[in-house]
Amino acid sequence: MRNFFSKLENYFSNRIVQIASLLGLFIGYIGDAVANKTLYWALAGVIIVLLLIAIIDEIKNYDELHTDTIHIPVIIRVDDNTDVEYVYGTLMKKIEQEYGLKNYESKLLKYRGINPKEFIFEYNGDIFEFDRLLSFAQIINYKINQTQKKLQSKVLFHIAYYRRPSVAFMLGSMLRTEGIIVYQNDDGGSTFNKVSNATTRNYKERVKVFEKYDVVQDIQQPEQKDNLLLIINSASHDVNPNVASLQGFANKVTATLKPQTNGRLGSVPPTDEWSDYSSELYTLIHDYRLEYKKITIAHAMPEAMALLVGMAIENYWNIDITQYKDGDNPYIYNMKNVHYYF
Repeated sequence: MRNFFSKLENYFSNRIVQIASLLGLFIGYIGDAVANKTLYWALAGVIIVLLLIAIIDEIKNYDELHTDTIHIPVIIRVDDNTDVEYVYGTLMKKIEQEYGLKNYESKLLKYRGINPKEFIFEYNGDIFEFDRLLSFAQIINYKINQTQKKLQSKVLFHIAYYRRPSVAFMLGSMLRTEGIIVYQNDDGGSTFNKVSNATTRNYKERVKVFEKYDVVQDIQQPEQKDNLLLIINSASHDVNPNVASLQGFANKVTATLKPQTNGRLGSVPPTDEWSDYSSELYTLIHDYRLEYKKITIAHAMPEAMALLVGMAIENYWNIDITQYKDGDNPYIYNMKNVHYYF
């Protein structure tokens, strides 16, 4: 029974116990009214059975939340008007269905003191206000780290992030836990599909052969090693290399998805494990950062992919992140300026 009896309030709040208690209030009156001892003891037996069922139910629930993996949905919305409550509800249902859980929200609160709705984060500010954006990311990082310490259990954070990939790089760099499940918006509304089980460091395993991307180099000045423009095309549309902010780079490399046979042309199939794609991008970035002092990334990619790549590269390298806006790809921040704590 472990520490089941350390919180008896959980037992007394059990619905079966409450029904048994209600019957107990009236058992004496019923026995007196019908003057039938057999009925009286039958009702008493029912109450005892109900109390035993309640004990078994509570032990099962307690063990489920103390011996099994804890699942927490994390909703992060940036510069988008999708209903976070709806996203939260659909993600919680996905978790319950996949892992065979019932009434998981209430159980988390009752048995572990975790209110999963506290993991809904919304940022409605300007993503070009770096200090404010960084504080937002640090709050999420702090909440996740403190929750892990509090629970002292294996925790899986199910992350549904939308909508700016540039911010996803920053958020990913802070998620250094290996208990991450990543979801991607299906582009048709507020439904999210699981695209990566990042419970190991598979998202940053270096590869020898590129199977997901075609890589094209355009090196005009090989001796110039100050800055490399890396264009990542991982969406149904490509980055326009001719916009104003992407001019002036003597050297650039473009990674474009290879033609897919099991998905929409030019996009990452949602049925694939996206860590495989992240590993190739990580390898590409890793190799070129050894050659160049700085890399500037211009991207057309799903938010979940940017999150995984951010987890892979973290904040150690000199990388400028851009974001498409009004027909251009202006600079947002440098990864080395991303600090985990306040």
